[in-house]
Amino acid sequence: MGRSIDNKKMDRRNVARNRENMKSNFSFPVLEHPAPTCESKTALDLAKEWMQLDQNSIATPLVSERDRNFLISANQEKAILKISNHKEERGVLEFQTEALLHLQKTTSLNLPRAKKNIDGEYLVTKNVGGEDCFVRMVTYLEGIPLDDIRAVIIDPKMLHLSMGNFLAKLGNGLDGFSHPNQNHPLLWDVGKTESLFDVLGGIQDEQKRKMAELALLYYQNNTKELLSEQRKQIIHNDMNPDNVLVSNEDPSSVVGMIDFGDMLYAPLINDLAVACAYEIIKVESLYRGSKNLLLGYHSENNLLESEVVLLPMLAYNRIAMSLIISEWRASKHPENKEYILGNIDHTWSIFKEINEEEIEKTGTQLVDLLA
Repeated sequence: MGRSIDNKKMDRRNVARNRENMKSNFSFPVLEHPAPTCESKTALDLAKEWMQLDQNSIATPLVSERDRNFLISANQEKAILKISNHKEERGVLEFQTEALLHLQKTTSLNLPRAKKNIDGEYLVTKNVGGEDCFVRMVTYLEGIPLDDIRAVIIDPKMLHLSMGNFLAKLGNGLDGFSHPNQNHPLLWDVGKTESLFDVLGGIQDEQKRKMAELALLYYQNNTKELLSEQRKQIIHNDMNPDNVLVSNEDPSSVVGMIDFGDMLYAPLINDLAVACAYEIIKVESLYRGSKNLLLGYHSENNLLESEVVLLPMLAYNRIAMSLIISEWRASKHPENKEYILGNIDHTWSIFKEINEEEIEKTGTQLVDLLA
C-alpha cells in the first residue's frame, strides 16, 4: 500500500506530551475486570427462569469479550444466556434490551430478541462466582459466523453488498430510537479515540507503539473536526465477522447479526466504517475492503458526500483502535493473551502499509463511485 502516516506532518510536541501521559490513571473497569466465573451446571440453574429444562439440557460456553455467555439447548429450543460482567451498569443493559424491543417493531431483520423470565422480567441480578451480576436471555439465531465459512467465498463482492445492505437496514430500524443511557462510556466509541493515548504503553514494541500513536494524532488533526459535523444516531457499532451470520447454502448472503453490546449514540457513518475496517484487513486494501460495503449500504440508506469522504479515515482509525485496545487488554490479562491478540500480527502488517495519501485517494474514489 505504501509508507505509513508521515510523522513529519504531525505535531511533535503532541507526540512528546502524549508519551508522558502513557502512565495516566486511565481506567475502563468493564474491560479490566475478569469475566464472571460460571460452570455449565450453574448456567443451567440460571436458565430455568427462562426455559423449561430436562435431564438432556446442555449449556455450552461461548466466547465473549467481557461477559460469560452460554448456548442453552433444551427441549428442541435454543437460547443465549448472558451473564454480564460484574462492573457492567444496569442502565447500559436496559438500553440494549430496549433497542432490541424497538427493532422488533421497526424491522424484519433476523436479530436476537429479548426474552422475559417466569416473573416477566428481562433482567435479573444473581450471585455468580461470588459476585453480583446481571443475567438475561435472548433468542438464538440460526446461521454460520462469517469467519467460519469465509474460506469458501471466492469473490467477496456479493458478501460485501449483502453486509452493507443489512447494516443500512439495521441503521434505519434504529433511526429515531433514543435512550437515557445511549451516551454511556465505551472504549470502542470513536469519540473516545483520544483517550487511547493513555494506554499506548500497553504496546511493548516501540515501532508499533509509534505507528499507533501517529494514527491517533491523524484522528486528532484530520478526522475529529470533520466527524463532529456528521449526523448521529444510535448504531450497532460492531459489525465484525464473529457477529455476522451467513447462510450455509449461500455464504455470501447475510442472514442475521448478533451482539449489541457495543451499541451507542455516534456518527452514523462510523457504523459502516467499523464493518469496512475488518474487511480491509481481510482483502488487504482500503478501497476493495470498502467499495461494495458502501454500495450495499448506499442502496438502502443514502449517505452524504461528507460522510463518504470520512469512511477510509474512520476505517483506518478503527483498525488503530482495535490494535491499541487488544494490546492493552493483553497486558492486563497475560493469562488470556493468546486469545485476546489472535491474528494480530497480520493486522499490524496491513496497518503499517496504510498512508495518508492512500486514505485521501480512497475517499475520492468512493465519492466518485457514488456519483
